[in-house]
Amino acid sequence: TLEMLYSKFDEFEYNHNLTIELLETEEFKDYKRVYDFCMKVRSYGIKIALDDFGAGYSNFSHALNLPIDFIKIDSSLISKIDRDLNSRIMVETIVGLAHKLKIQTIAEFVSSKEILDAAKKLNVDFAQGYYIGKPQEIKKYIPYLFD
Repeated sequence: TLEMLYSKFDEFEYNHNLTIELLETEEFKDYKRVYDFCMKVRSYGIKIALDDFGAGYSNFSHALNLPIDFIKIDSSLISKIDRDLNSRIMVETIVGLAHKLKIQTIAEFVSSKEILDAAKKLNVDFAQGYYIGKPQEIKKYIPYLFD
């Protein structure tokens, strides 16, 4: 699978526009293997995002041990930052650590203006969610990929 993926990357010149999201799995126990994958992917200009950050216990070690570009803060924290002090404190801590490590942050599940405003106050770099925009069909924006 990886060889097929790498051969696809070789075919395209716009890899710098891509971001691959890593989900925590059993493979994370083998940091060398995950690290090597990240480095190979980054050699194509592709960025790496660590998804669902804040949902698991070992996320902080992943941020310290892997060459990642983005931390996607889990929806379980973001969905409550406008009304829950503990969620705000966790997000503030994650953002502070990420920025010290030169990693950008993304708030998942931004579903209201209040959540977006709270994310801005906490210096989250990017936001995604239904308040920003609902998912759209790729064909609508880049139909040439489907010809």
